[in-house]
Amino acid sequence: MSAHIEEVSDHEGHDHDHDHEGHEHTHEVELDPTSAAALDKIQSRPERKARKALLSLGLKKVSGITRVTMKRPRNAQILLVVANPEVFKSPNSDIYIVFGEAKTEDINAQQQAAQLAAAAAAAEAREQEAAGLEGKEDAPTTLEEIAGDAPPAAGKVSAAADDDEEVDESGVDPKDIELVIQQVGCSRAKAVRVLKESNGDLINAIMAANENE
Repeated sequence: MSAHIEEVSDHEGHDHDHDHEGHEHTHEVELDPTSAAALDKIQSRPERKARKALLSLGLKKVSGITRVTMKRPRNAQILLVVANPEVFKSPNSDIYIVFGEAKTEDINAQQQAAQLAAAAAAAEAREQEAAGLEGKEDAPTTLEEIAGDAPPAAGKVSAAADDDEEVDESGVDPKDIELVIQQVGCSRAKAVRVLKESNGDLINAIMAANENE
């Protein structure tokens, strides 16, 4: 269905002959909202044509929408997200048309990143708590220790395996090894060991490496 607007001049059917020299008159012309002048800010030709069609169908613009999220029917983990969209709605049904730049978002990747950040934050909190407890154990607890007549109580000594030894990296993803090293700051041998002990579970490996530091 197409719409056509016909301009009818006020002078139609009226024959007159007069000299226009020295005679000024203006004609006020209202711009068609679907004209190129009204849509000059839109650079894409297909988008201009689509907007013209929307206006001719009577679709109404919906304001106040800052983000539109759409799920793919065959892959619900991949989202199509449009930020700051222009949304139009049909007045007679719940049909919406969205204009904007669509970008993909991977839900699994976002969840994994959030879990890694949470694990790293928890490990850092445990390290700070352990450091505080060690400071309390090493502090003098008697008058003799305070006066300097007796040495302070010895802190707990933990035995750790030599992290500089070479280990077999077969069966371990090198990217996971690098990620554990970056998150924990441990040696490569230790990263390989905790990944093997956790059967390749990245989050458990990071937590185990933090606990053993």
